[in-house]
Amino acid sequence: MTIEQLTPREKECLRLLLTPMRAKEVARTTGLSVNTVNEHLKSARRKLGTSDSWSAAQLLRALENPTKSSDTNKSGSPRPSIVTQNHSTDTSAFEPVVVERSSVLPFAKKGRPWNDLSFGWRLAWPFLLFGVIAIGAGAIMAVASELSQLTIALTR
Repeated sequence: MTIEQLTPREKECLRLLLTPMRAKEVARTTGLSVNTVNEHLKSARRKLGTSDSWSAAQLLRALENPTKSSDTNKSGSPRPSIVTQNHSTDTSAFEPVVVERSSVLPFAKKGRPWNDLSFGWRLAWPFLLFGVIAIGAGAIMAVASELSQLTIALTR
């Protein structure tokens, strides 16, 4: 269960899982295929003795830097930004890229994790969407009613 057994690509894939990214996003970032990323993650899980990739990634982080705190601050909320790696074909040189977590939109964007909404926004979005749909449906019904009234008035 030592990190010396892991290849640089396996470590890279595990680190990217902590940003958080899914295997498809890791593949896009590293320029590898999704199958290759999944094989790297599978091999890393086997070498570290874990049953899932998230646990393997957390174990790698703990083994690489045991004094570093977790990804949450003292209040338990996520940190305001994350650091990912800017990858080129040369995997020996990494430049950190800071990605801000300030958006409240539930849409995935390049460089922004898909699941970084707070609990309040996760609850609010369905109500907001329902409100917009209700207003849109009401507007469509009002237009249809006015058109039917106009049709009746023109046929007299």
